[in-house]
Amino acid sequence: MKPMVKKLAVVMTAAALTASLAACGSASNEGQKAGSTASSKPAKPTDISITTLAFAAAPTGELEAVKKLNEKLNVNLKLSWIPSAQISEKLNALLASRDLPDVLFIEDFNSTPAFLNAIDQGAFWELTDYVKNYPNLAKYPENVYKNASLKGKLYSLPRVRPLDGHESLLIRKDWLDKLGLQPPKTMDELYNVLEAFAKKDPDGNGTADTYGAVFPGSPGPSSYLLSLFGTGTKWKEENGSLTPYWWTPQAREALINWNKVYKSGGILPDFPVLKTAQIKDMLVQGKAGLAIANVVDAYKYNVELQKTNPKANLVAFELPKAADGKAYYEQASGFYGQFLINKKSVDEAKLKKILEVYDYTASLEGYNLAVYGIQDVDYKLKPDGFVEQTEEGKKKGYSGDTTGQWVTGTFDKYLRAKVSGIPSDVFEANKKLVDSISSIPDPTYGLMNSAPFKEKGADWNKKLNDMLTNVIIGKNSIEDWDKFVKTYKDDPSFQQHVKETSDFFKEKNKK
Repeated sequence: MKPMVKKLAVVMTAAALTASLAACGSASNEGQKAGSTASSKPAKPTDISITTLAFAAAPTGELEAVKKLNEKLNVNLKLSWIPSAQISEKLNALLASRDLPDVLFIEDFNSTPAFLNAIDQGAFWELTDYVKNYPNLAKYPENVYKNASLKGKLYSLPRVRPLDGHESLLIRKDWLDKLGLQPPKTMDELYNVLEAFAKKDPDGNGTADTYGAVFPGSPGPSSYLLSLFGTGTKWKEENGSLTPYWWTPQAREALINWNKVYKSGGILPDFPVLKTAQIKDMLVQGKAGLAIANVVDAYKYNVELQKTNPKANLVAFELPKAADGKAYYEQASGFYGQFLINKKSVDEAKLKKILEVYDYTASLEGYNLAVYGIQDVDYKLKPDGFVEQTEEGKKKGYSGDTTGQWVTGTFDKYLRAKVSGIPSDVFEANKKLVDSISSIPDPTYGLMNSAPFKEKGADWNKKLNDMLTNVIIGKNSIEDWDKFVKTYKDDPSFQQHVKETSDFFKEKNKK
């Protein structure tokens, strides 16, 4: 090709290319305009059906808070409440009908075991890799998710609660001061305090009418009476397997100690029939000077005490240490109930929208909106951060007992250390107490009951509780206890129960 022809060909090719690019650019711009126009239209709200339980009457009509949530998150929440007394029956009926909502509350897998089969069959979303991408849900403590997991995987959103703060030593500090005693730091010191409260007239009325501690004994002694001495929880983990806490030497030592305390008057004589709800009554009435309860209960009960005895001073302290120098706290599960997400009706895009909703209601702002309604209309936020419902809010049906049951909640480590109106110095002391706790998780959280336990568990528990109580009050001897333990160690059914429970534990924790 001659040079002039070659030059002309290059120019023509460049011109064609420029025209082509211009046309593409024009088409692209038109496409962007069209896309911009399309994106300016709001996406259709995502329908999300949620079924949960109700402890009180369910709200009637559509709550304004739900409308606000719908607008903010571009969803259409359809909330259904089941009365708490009917929850297990209704949930099993829903599963049998295969007409499940998108999100479903489960109180306890042991009361609704059919859902475990449904999980095995892939009916619900596995959430392990999702929750970490949502900042408020990701703030839940690792143990909360671990306790809620099945076979090492997370199939639910747990309704979060604190892990600690439910066990502290509530003591009449004014009684300690009158008798020249210090808060007990060891189990021996605890015995001395309880005996002194029973025998040395700590209230100064000249009458031997006080006792050391009020502990509930019905339907059975609280597990902390044994765990304080070093068992830790209801099951002890050893070399990857589980052993019942009451088989341990520490449990035997605990029973010997509490029998000694009981005989000295250090425990209310009504112990076998006392229920947890009566702890407050016995403390407020001045019958006992010590109990184990939530950290904040010391302040709450003290407010009642001081109405009749202004000098009373009930204070929360750390638990005393066992013989090995450690304080043994039983860690709570960190949740009450779990939400499953239906895989049949929920694709991945909808799953992410559901998690967006639950992430927002896991924030304080979102939680208050969902549970209490519109700020300054349905509730007021007090200077101490607590919520005070207005009459308007109550009329509409906002209630923590029901309207809060569809959300997982915001995690508050100090929830059991505070209450509205608590003085700042008391709250600071309570926070330090909670911070000092190093609790032991119950290894059986999230495990199903064994087959033998389903058949015989109620009878086993009754016999165990009866024997524990009888040894403490002296109706049975410690030798009777030894025979009782041996009977169960030799019982093939109970051996199978222990084996299955250990197998469930290993399966849950396999990597």
